[in-house]
Amino acid sequence: MKIKSLLFIFAFGMALTVSAQQKKPVTVKVTTPGMQCDDCKIRIEDYLKFEDGIAKVMAYPKSRYVNVTYFTDRTNVENIKTAIANAGYDADDVKANPDSYKMLPKICKRQEDGGHKKN
Repeated sequence: MKIKSLLFIFAFGMALTVSAQQKKPVTVKVTTPGMQCDDCKIRIEDYLKFEDGIAKVMAYPKSRYVNVTYFTDRTNVENIKTAIANAGYDADDVKANPDSYKMLPKICKRQEDGGHKKN
């Protein structure tokens, strides 16, 4: 009986130690000038959901930015910008991946490529 109690206390202590070491998530704002409509919003949010370390994504097409909440021990801002670029959109100073951009629907492309007109 004492051994079971000691094992329970040990396991509980380990669980508390592990949970105390987990870092809190951080939120970053990434400018995405190419995001112009709800289709773009959905595409970026869906793409980022599969990236490791990202807890929450909220895209704002009218304001052309994305708020990303992530765990700093699993990813960083540069990885997030690269992921957005791989979805086909510019992200701050990181240009869109050309192959991914080509695959976007015409409505989601830049104005010079036949996309939305800027408001």
